[in-house]
Amino acid sequence: MNEISWNKTSVMKKATTAKDELLQFLARHCEVKYPAAGKSKIYILHTRDCVLFMAEAYVQGMRNAIGQNEDTMAEAKKNGDFSGVIMVYNWSAPDPGMDMVQIPEALANRLTGEQATVFLRNLEHVQKDIDEGKAAKEMLHALFGDKAIVNTAYALDGERQFFITGTLSAGDRRGYAERYAEKVATDVLFDLPKALNAKLQVFLPEYAHGAHFVEGRRNFYKKVRYGSDEVHTELLLTAEGAAALLKAAKDSAQTKAEISKLLQQSIVDPFGTSLKYYLGKHPLIKLPSGNGGK
Repeated sequence: MNEISWNKTSVMKKATTAKDELLQFLARHCEVKYPAAGKSKIYILHTRDCVLFMAEAYVQGMRNAIGQNEDTMAEAKKNGDFSGVIMVYNWSAPDPGMDMVQIPEALANRLTGEQATVFLRNLEHVQKDIDEGKAAKEMLHALFGDKAIVNTAYALDGERQFFITGTLSAGDRRGYAERYAEKVATDVLFDLPKALNAKLQVFLPEYAHGAHFVEGRRNFYKKVRYGSDEVHTELLLTAEGAAALLKAAKDSAQTKAEISKLLQQSIVDPFGTSLKYYLGKHPLIKLPSGNGGK
């Protein structure tokens, strides 16, 4: 009985091909859509939390495996038939990003064993990176408490970043005008990310010191117009900075509480956080010298 059972298991393992494993992966990780009645389904892998330059390389590797190039895309557009091509969408264009990868089931079914292996291996790498990005985003959200929303953003080189937008918490009693004046004053007079970077050095080991929150707010901030939209504190955190903060928070409960308190304070009171730092670095009142002020 044991030998017969082993032989059955062996046959089942041999029957599972690379294409079968690819279809199982697509069914497990992708959203399935039907473009029209009678059309084969399409697998959509949502990729917003990936590292962009890595995901682009893996998708290009899949395109290379099936010989997809500009001529292939031109032919698909001409015939209106995209069942044999991989499509990538970025809703935030022209800003860098990748929101989803679209793979038709008809294309997956036509793949050879070698092509299916390339697809499966590359998609697994992308999915692993997406999972890591989502986990980091959730941990950062916990550090900011209920005072901020964390979303994935991308640097021009395709590296992952985290865009943090403040929200109104239960303990925030400021009105719109006060928050507007505070944000404008902070943007014009001070650089909140620079103040935060300096304050966080106390909690990080020396090798992790650096400009983790992107400094120079005017490089990436939208123009603020009074009365147009809600005004919130915004920060941009690098992938290296996120890793350093999360590791420090994981290593020590006390450090986690202190980092969380500082981050939440920066969201609720950006002007006060910046002012304390700049007053310490640049005294606004010059005391007279010993020779009568001369």
